[in-house]
Amino acid sequence: MTGTATRYGRAEFLPREQRQGTALCLSGGGFRAALFHLGALRRLNELGILGQVDTLTSVSGGSIFAAQLATHLSRSPDAWPADGGVVVGWEEGVAVPMRAFAATNIRTRPALRGLHPLRWLDQNAAVDALAARYAKGPAPGGLDELPSRPRFVICATDMRFREQWVFDSAGRIGSRSAGYFPPSAAWTLARAVAASSCVPGPFRAMRVRDGVDALSDGAYAGDDRERLVRSIDLADGGVYDNLGIEPVWRDHAVVLVSDASPSLSPDPPIRAVWRALRFAVTLLEQATEVRKRWLLSSFMRGDLDGAYWGIASKPSHYELDPAPTSYSDEFVERFIAPVRIDIDAFSEGEIGVLENHGYLIADAAVRRHGEQLATEAAPLEAPHPAWLDEGRAEHALADSATTRFFSRRLRI
Repeated sequence: MTGTATRYGRAEFLPREQRQGTALCLSGGGFRAALFHLGALRRLNELGILGQVDTLTSVSGGSIFAAQLATHLSRSPDAWPADGGVVVGWEEGVAVPMRAFAATNIRTRPALRGLHPLRWLDQNAAVDALAARYAKGPAPGGLDELPSRPRFVICATDMRFREQWVFDSAGRIGSRSAGYFPPSAAWTLARAVAASSCVPGPFRAMRVRDGVDALSDGAYAGDDRERLVRSIDLADGGVYDNLGIEPVWRDHAVVLVSDASPSLSPDPPIRAVWRALRFAVTLLEQATEVRKRWLLSSFMRGDLDGAYWGIASKPSHYELDPAPTSYSDEFVERFIAPVRIDIDAFSEGEIGVLENHGYLIADAAVRRHGEQLATEAAPLEAPHPAWLDEGRAEHALADSATTRFFSRRLRI
């Protein structure tokens, strides 16, 4: 893909014959999303599909995983196949460190830091502390160290102009209305991931301070532009587009979407808090649903190729013969889909089940809708076979829907 229009995305939707490239979109959803995507991309890698990706977009929890993959590729430049094939070093470079990071609580200490009386005037205190945790884990480098392929687009939400803000490895940071500036040393990969995942509630929005003077080509040209661009706040990318498809759905020929978006039950176990949140959650859910319906209808009409799989997807809906190896529909609905949206510590069982589910449901989606994309014949081998036993998995996930105020473990 070449040229400004394909690097930065188009304003108009291109007809099928003009579309180019393969995009992979990783939704938000905290550690549950990072682990679900870890499993899904493991299977895409085994099938030779991951190596075909030109653009990888990510939101929130998806950005946590994307950072781990980007870090592996930065450390091992030869890991990404030149012409398709399999990304090497997956287990030691991607899976092992991602599981270890998801077993830690990175929410509580940074959130408490923002509540300290001495830091009340520092809007970025909590999110900077969150970035420091990412820098010690999946995101130790700079945005300028990201590999040239695939193109990584980490998405946040510009709360000033109410649109998507991107950290784009093609060489720009910003939003359509505010404009864009080139990456600098001040904007590390960790800060980009922190902006993408600073969910409202535990974290205040991140105030953009570095790079404002270099913003250019912004669509907003009102008399108050100078004042407004100096008060841009970034929130979790899921506030605007939790599927992360906005940068790619207009011009890419193939779009793959891995979705671990919230799938709350009619009566979530958060009682009084739910009464306050349900209006905002309904708005967020319908926005995601509209994008999802557009995507699926585009597949059905033949406007673009690709596949969608979600954490709440039921295996039977793929109507495969033979039936896919998977968790049962009932188990997915009762135990996997309600797993909490959080960046508190996940247990060994939760990690195993979520990674397994991502791996198995992505395989089912590709078999049903994108089998022509596979270039490798790889046997289906779930990464955690011991956690395929639904009795054991049910015990591990019995309390997974519940978010603890401080932490699920004694240490924070």
